[in-house]
Amino acid sequence: MTLYPAIRLSPLCRAALGLALVSLLAGCSGGSNPEQSENSAPARGIVSKIDGKEMVLVPAGEFLLGTDMKDPDNTHLKIGTVKPLFVDQGPQQKLDLPAFYIDKYEVTNREYQRFLEATRYHDRPSHWEGEAFPEGTGNQPVTNVSWGEAMAYALWAGKILPTEEQWEKAARGTDGRLFPWGNEYQKGISNMGLEGKKDFANVGEYPKDVSPYGAYDMGGNVMEWTLSWYLPYKGSDYRNKKMGGRLKVMRGNGFQKGGHYFLDAYRYVFHRTEADPDEFYENVGFRCVMPVGEKGIR
Repeated sequence: MTLYPAIRLSPLCRAALGLALVSLLAGCSGGSNPEQSENSAPARGIVSKIDGKEMVLVPAGEFLLGTDMKDPDNTHLKIGTVKPLFVDQGPQQKLDLPAFYIDKYEVTNREYQRFLEATRYHDRPSHWEGEAFPEGTGNQPVTNVSWGEAMAYALWAGKILPTEEQWEKAARGTDGRLFPWGNEYQKGISNMGLEGKKDFANVGEYPKDVSPYGAYDMGGNVMEWTLSWYLPYKGSDYRNKKMGGRLKVMRGNGFQKGGHYFLDAYRYVFHRTEADPDEFYENVGFRCVMPVGEKGIR
């Protein structure tokens, strides 16, 4: 999938130093344990203490990861992409995950600005106007942030970025559906590809783009960073030179301004995109997760 790079950031080690700083700040603030008794049953939704974001519960249990779909027609050769379709998205398998909370909406420009002001973190998204986000975009997802900057926000909030397995379960549920809302693609449900706005939408602006657990915009709006390195799935014999501890996985679809995004293969919720964690992109943002029953991130 084509992304929209801006400029290359400093090496990842600089981001790591930033992570250490904001992790310390998060620890000093007392973490972000949800407003509930540790002995009470998990709520369906909570509000995170530090960043004030609504989070929804993804219960413990099994779900279907990936797909067994194949592309017998070598469509990738016709559209000019490197990887055969679906080749790094299988085999489909059952995974069992512990319960966790995930942000109901993508992190917005307004929320990211609060993080910058609270921590005095150095870098601003490249499309911002000086110290502030562009007027009228406060409820749009923050983008043009690297993986390290997204992690810095997450640790400040007492959270972490989701693994791609957590992200997929939160978006897909347990029944192996193709989209967050079900198995049928319908134009206009999500800010997706060339059929969406071809630009940012406010978070939650597409109310039907909602997952079985109540997380919004996992089908479209912007792609999202995950914690995971780009590696083959268990049981897969597919390998390419990009795999290993060099590229991070992005999940979800996003608005596009050109390209081959009319194909279902790029819309399905199990689609994976890999990218350099030091880069940032116009149509890539993030959301965070938190374990159930823990006092922040250790």
